[in-house]
Amino acid sequence: MPMNYKNERKRWGWVCGCAVLFVASVACAKSTVPETIIFAGDDNYPPLQWVDESGKNRGMIFELEKSLVERQGRQSEHRLMDWAAAIDQLESGEVDVVAMFASKKRSEKFLFTTPFYFLTHGIYGLRGSPGVSDVASLSGKRVALEKKGYAEEALSENHIAVIPVLREDFEAALRAVINGEAEFAVVPQQLANRAIALKKMDLQPLGPPIWPRPYVFAVSAERPGLHEWLQNELGLVISSGRYYDIFERWRSQIEWSEKAGWWRYKWLLLGLAGVLLLALLGYGYSWQMRNLVQRRTRDLEEALDSQKKAESELRHWASHDRLTGLATRAGFFSQLQTISRDKFQQKKSCVLLVLKLTDLNEIICALGFQIGEGMLAAVGQRFQKQNFLAVGHFGRGVFAVLAEGTVSSIEDLIDVSPLSVGGMDMEPRFGVGVARLEGIQCDVTEVLRQAETAMAVGASRRRYWMHYHPGMDPDPQALFVIRDFRRMQGEGLSVCLQPQVDLSSGAVVGAEVLVRWNHPSLGELSPAYFVPLLERAGLISRLTEYVLHEAVRIAAGLRHDGLPTCLSVNVSAVDLLGTDLYRVVLQALEKYQGRPEDLRLEMTETSVISDPEKVSEVVARLAELGVECSIDDFGVGFSSMSYLRQFAVSEIKIDRSFVSDMLEEDAHYAIVRAVIALAHELNMTVVAEGPEDNDTVKALMDLGCDRIQGYVFSRPVPLSDFYDIRTRTLAVGDRLEA
Repeated sequence: MPMNYKNERKRWGWVCGCAVLFVASVACAKSTVPETIIFAGDDNYPPLQWVDESGKNRGMIFELEKSLVERQGRQSEHRLMDWAAAIDQLESGEVDVVAMFASKKRSEKFLFTTPFYFLTHGIYGLRGSPGVSDVASLSGKRVALEKKGYAEEALSENHIAVIPVLREDFEAALRAVINGEAEFAVVPQQLANRAIALKKMDLQPLGPPIWPRPYVFAVSAERPGLHEWLQNELGLVISSGRYYDIFERWRSQIEWSEKAGWWRYKWLLLGLAGVLLLALLGYGYSWQMRNLVQRRTRDLEEALDSQKKAESELRHWASHDRLTGLATRAGFFSQLQTISRDKFQQKKSCVLLVLKLTDLNEIICALGFQIGEGMLAAVGQRFQKQNFLAVGHFGRGVFAVLAEGTVSSIEDLIDVSPLSVGGMDMEPRFGVGVARLEGIQCDVTEVLRQAETAMAVGASRRRYWMHYHPGMDPDPQALFVIRDFRRMQGEGLSVCLQPQVDLSSGAVVGAEVLVRWNHPSLGELSPAYFVPLLERAGLISRLTEYVLHEAVRIAAGLRHDGLPTCLSVNVSAVDLLGTDLYRVVLQALEKYQGRPEDLRLEMTETSVISDPEKVSEVVARLAELGVECSIDDFGVGFSSMSYLRQFAVSEIKIDRSFVSDMLEEDAHYAIVRAVIALAHELNMTVVAEGPEDNDTVKALMDLGCDRIQGYVFSRPVPLSDFYDIRTRTLAVGDRLEA
C-alpha cells in the first residue's frame, strides 16, 4: 500500500490528524482498555514480524504495535507463536490484538481497523515447473498452506477442493514443496519472494498474484471499546508521520522483488520470432531455404512431442512409486475419491486396508537393503495381480488396498504365501488396519485416517489385524498438553512424597518422590494421564530431570534439618538408554550439595530388559557414585531372575497388584512370600507397595518384609506435611495395637 507520500505528508497529516481527533473526542468514554495491551502474531513471518535467533521480537508490525501504545503511556506485551495459536488466543480472549488479513468470514468474529498495508498471495512450485493459469487449477492437488491462514479460508470459500498440507507457517509450507510433501504452496507473495531469495530455495512463482487483501489489526467483536481506541491510535500514528518513518525503515524488506519476468521465456520468444522471420523471408528465398524452414519446423515438432512425453512421464511418476509401480499416497487418494463415488452410486460397500510390512527393518538389517527393496517390489507386484479396486504404496513398507465387500481376516483378502526374493523364499507378514467406506457422503480422507489409526493401534497392541472404532482416536487434548509442556518449561509442576516405613522400628526411613502438574487452564492433571503422553512424545527425560533435581534439593534440606531421608525417583527406559543419566544425577548433587546415599533410582522390569548390557553399565556407574538403584513393580514383567545379580541393585519393590489382595489370593500371597525370601537371600531390601489395611501389614511383618509404602500409613503428601510425618516415630506394632 504505502508508496512515497513524503511530499504531501504535512498537508494530509494535518487533515487526518484533525479528523482522528474529532472521532476520538466522540468515542465512548466508558470503553475499557487494559493498561497493558497484549499483541500476538506469527513467530516466523519476516519481515512483518518474527522472533530472531536471540529470542527478540522484530519486524515492521512489532514496531508499529509499540508506537500505538506510546502516546498514552500504556504498556505493551508481544507474544509471537504459531499462527494457529495466535488466532485461537484472540478468540479465547487470552490476547487483545492480532494483525491479520481482513476477510468476510473473519469479520464475523473480529472488528478490524483501517488497513495499514496490502498483501497478495502467490502460487509456488519447484523451479522449472509449468505455470498455473489460475488458482482453480489447483483442484485435487496437494497444496501446502499455513494452518488457519487466509489461503486455507479463501480456497474453502471459493470451493476449490485441494488436498491440504497444513504447516505451522508460510516458510514451512514452502519447504513442504521442496521435500515433496506437496506439489504447490499458496502463501503471502511478498514474504515468500524474500524468503526464497535469501534462503536460496529452489522454488518460483507459477502464476500471477492472487487475492490482494488489506492487512489490519483485529480485536474480538465483543470488545468495541478496545477497537475504537485502537482505531484512534492508528489514525494518530499515521497522521503524525510515525507510520511512514516505520514503513520506510522496512520498505526494502517488505517490497522485496527479483527480476523474474520476461527472461524466463526469452528463448521461447526468440525462437518463435526466428521461425516467423524465416517464414516471411521464405517467399523470396530459394527452395533450399524453404526446405530448411520445414526441417527446423519438424525438429521443433519432434522436440515438443518429446517434451510432452517427458511431462506425461513426470506427471505419472509424481503420483506413482518407482520401486513398486504402485500409486503414491497422493495418487492413491485421487483414485480413492473417484472409485468411491462410483461404488456409492452403485450402492456397493467397500473396505479400505492399510498394511505395514512388519519385518522390513529386520530384513534390511539381516540381509541388506537390496533384499529389502526386492521384498517391497515383490509384494507390490503381487498386489497388482490381485483383483483390487486400487492399490498404493506410501513408502517404507506401508501399502493400501481398496476392495469390494467385507473381510474378517487377512487370509480372506491377501495372498500371504512365501515370495521368492534373491533366491530365498520369504513369507511376508503384515500389520493391518481396516476401515469401511459407507454412505454417499463418506469422507475418504477420514476413512484413510481411520485405517491408518487402526494399523498403528494394532502395532502398539501387537495385533496383526485391527478394525477401526472411534475409541482408537487420540485425545485431542493430548496435543495441547504436550505443546504446553514444551512451552511452559516446568510451570505448574510440583512434587509430593509418599513415606516408606521401616517395619521393625516404625520410623519413616524413605519416601518416593511423585510428580504433580497443575495446568493453568486444565487444572490438576493425573500423572497416569500426562506421564505416558510425555513418554510417547519423547519428553519424559525433561520431566525426570526436573524430579531428580527436586528430590536432591529436598533430600539436602532434610539432611540439613537433621532428618536424613533416602528419596526414590522413577526412571524410564528412555532415561536409562537415551540420555546421560549419570551426568544429570551428578549435576543435581553438585548444584544442591546433596549426598548420593540420599537418592535412589527406581527402574521398572521393562526398562531393565530393554537393553540389559547398557542398563547394567549405567547402574554400575551410579552405584560407584553411591546412588542406590531398585527394581520397581517387581513381578509384573518378564525379566529373568539372573538380572537380579547382573545389575547392581540393592532393593526390590513388590508391585501393589500382589500386595493389595495377598490375604484373599493364595497365589499372590505365595508370590510375595517367595520374593521376600529370594531378595533376602541376595542381601536386598524389600519394599511392599500398596498395603491398605492393618491385617496386610501384620502379614508382611510375619513374612519378614523390610518396608511398606501404602495408604495404610500415608497418602502422597506435600513437603511441609512430610516434615511433620518424618519427625514422628511411631512403631507399626504400637500403631496396630492402638
